[in-house]
Amino acid sequence: PRAPGARAPPPPPNAGYPQAHQLQPPFQGGYPAQPPPGPMGPPPQPSLQPTFTPGPPFHQTTPPIQPPAKSSGATTASGTQQRIDPTQIPRPLSRPDAITYVAKGPTLTMPPPANSKYICLDNGCASPRFIRPSLNHVPESKDLLQTSGLPLGVVVCPLAKLDPNELSVPLVDFGGTGPLRCTRCKAYVNCFTRFIQGGRMFACNICTMQNDTPRDYYCAVDQLGTRRDVADRMELARGSVEFVVPSVYSVRESAQQEIVVFALDVSVFAFQSNLVASVVAALPSVLETLQKSSPHAQFGLMTFDTAVHYYRLDQETISMVVCPDVDDPAAPVPARAWLLPVHSPNALEKIQELQDLIMTLFSNDAKNQSVSGAAVTSAVDSLLTSGGMYIELARISSRVSVFHAGPPRLGVGKITKEEAASSYGTTKEVQLYAGRGVHAHYEELARLSAQKLTGGYVLHLPQFDKDKPEHLQYTKQLLCHLLGKHKAMEAVLKVRVSSGLRVDSIYGNYMPSAANDDEVNMALVDQDTAVGVTFRSHTCMCSGNGQAVKEKLVDDCVQVLSNYRKHCATNSSSGQLILPESLKLLPLYTLATLKSRALRNNLTGQQARGLIDVRADERVMLLHLLNSFPVEHAVSAVYPKMYALHDLTEEVGTLDDKGDLILPAALPPTAEKLDENGLFLLHSSTYMYLFIGAKTNPTLLEDVFGVPHIDTSEQSVNLVGDTDQSGVLRTQIQAVIGYLQLQSPVPSPLEIMSKSDWRSNRFLSALVEDRTRNEV
Repeated sequence: PRAPGARAPPPPPNAGYPQAHQLQPPFQGGYPAQPPPGPMGPPPQPSLQPTFTPGPPFHQTTPPIQPPAKSSGATTASGTQQRIDPTQIPRPLSRPDAITYVAKGPTLTMPPPANSKYICLDNGCASPRFIRPSLNHVPESKDLLQTSGLPLGVVVCPLAKLDPNELSVPLVDFGGTGPLRCTRCKAYVNCFTRFIQGGRMFACNICTMQNDTPRDYYCAVDQLGTRRDVADRMELARGSVEFVVPSVYSVRESAQQEIVVFALDVSVFAFQSNLVASVVAALPSVLETLQKSSPHAQFGLMTFDTAVHYYRLDQETISMVVCPDVDDPAAPVPARAWLLPVHSPNALEKIQELQDLIMTLFSNDAKNQSVSGAAVTSAVDSLLTSGGMYIELARISSRVSVFHAGPPRLGVGKITKEEAASSYGTTKEVQLYAGRGVHAHYEELARLSAQKLTGGYVLHLPQFDKDKPEHLQYTKQLLCHLLGKHKAMEAVLKVRVSSGLRVDSIYGNYMPSAANDDEVNMALVDQDTAVGVTFRSHTCMCSGNGQAVKEKLVDDCVQVLSNYRKHCATNSSSGQLILPESLKLLPLYTLATLKSRALRNNLTGQQARGLIDVRADERVMLLHLLNSFPVEHAVSAVYPKMYALHDLTEEVGTLDDKGDLILPAALPPTAEKLDENGLFLLHSSTYMYLFIGAKTNPTLLEDVFGVPHIDTSEQSVNLVGDTDQSGVLRTQIQAVIGYLQLQSPVPSPLEIMSKSDWRSNRFLSALVEDRTRNEV
């Protein structure tokens, strides 16, 4: 009750979303069977005890919570244990329709979940695609932030890909003077800038400095202080804009020329794995992609085994030049001799000639060692020199991609130490992740640090199969996807915050700035590059030991929920777990992160059964990717989505009225949703598995794979192309898989497996809602 005339409390920040939940008691005895999901939204909520009931939002008074009534599942005097209805467990909602979110100034409306489908309307505040804060509101004081136990920070994705139905980011040109900025902190004018004294001055919303408004930018203001031309000034009306700046803003004196270089391993291991054939076969598609995305780029290909080989493309007939010195490699030819302009009329002919030459020279005389470290060193030297004289760095912006099938045993960065398999699952395993050099094989990924500073990627394909056509197609798809991304070169990211806050830490793949803690240099930024920034006055650092990281994850989750109970739900029963709406998925995501291959423990002794669950290379690759993934891809990496592919409706795999592909309903990653008679696709941003049930209908298998019986431990099947028995279902599955692969920042190859296949352990271990051998 409230006094007459008193204002009603504001609506909860979760308006339009499901309410918070409380859970009681802990899970015991596994989960009961779940009903099939509905066409959209969460399943129906049956009236079972114990169950979830709404928990109070942060700003509302907690009502007293009554203990649940006794029922068949409640705890009785005889000690009968209550059970949890698994359909009531908070899970990410799967909605086929897009959420419309209006981003404007201070609001109680929560932004849509990062892994949901939404359309953002920029109405004076940046889209969460570009910058997503950890808190919807900044705490009023430092003490309040510490009391909550929540981190204060943002994840910035400067070139995030927009939904086709969203407006593009406007381009604003201030002319030769450049954008209007604060004279003290150099912040750009924006939609939160206040114009005062009739518009003759403006107050910076970052440092509160009052600045004179330039004469050519002056406009009268109304009685509320709003400029009358705000609708015509995109920098004042939109939260995200791009400014055209004069040359003084750039460290480069001239326009950059993009150079793309492939360094290809041609040793015997590369031929045995079909790495050479797959990369060489993809070259025409790579050239076509570069012609569309970077028409002024240049492309070069070099190979290496026990020496480094260059190919002169400036002559009528291609000739090979060898650099035999791998301990101190240099450039045997200038860059202009072996680089090919992609817009050249004879570019495709040169590429095709180069394809034949490489396969002819090395297929029958492949060496058993490689020098990838020397190849990178020589490539960099060649790109920096021309005829013995260093060229201006302002003219080039290069990317070198290295493809190798084994560790470098000679030359720069050689590796002599072998992988110690006995270290897995013991305290010595941490030594496998210690980075020291430039290149290696199993330790190579732990030691490879170049991409950490340049914004590149590390990809590891241990199951690459030369006999699988889908893996050959994957190589072409992967290279074209990475090269065709929207990107920026030589970027500088500077984070400015208002008074009372300061940048504490920045996470991502970048080169730190020597001058400012709030500024980083990024050699390459693409649509899937993200940087995390924290704004705390102190940081609790944990050691690099994986166990310490996992313990901190659990402690932080417990601390946040404990603080919520202590300060916002004081009247709740001590046997209940109170989950506020905005944090109801925190325990689930924490558990999923602990079970992910990036942090999951390796077992030892009899528990390991002679198998290594997660090898060092794979773990390091995942940690590198997670360090720079946007939020939606990071969530997908630890909490995958599962789809039943055996009973698709007719509209699945087709386009809706907005041009988006219709996907089947997503299922939670748990074995309770599996059926021995079905096909199940498990997809995350780092892997894609197709599991074939042991009792799947032979007619269905023949329709999809062209064979009535499948045992992937003895035979290989694929979904590439069409078969004589191909039907509608195969076409639908191909469309769904192709769409999901294109949505990933790094497309993953499809792995098809049956129950008898040893790889099925990887599928079952990825069901993060179930108990595994490694975690609870």
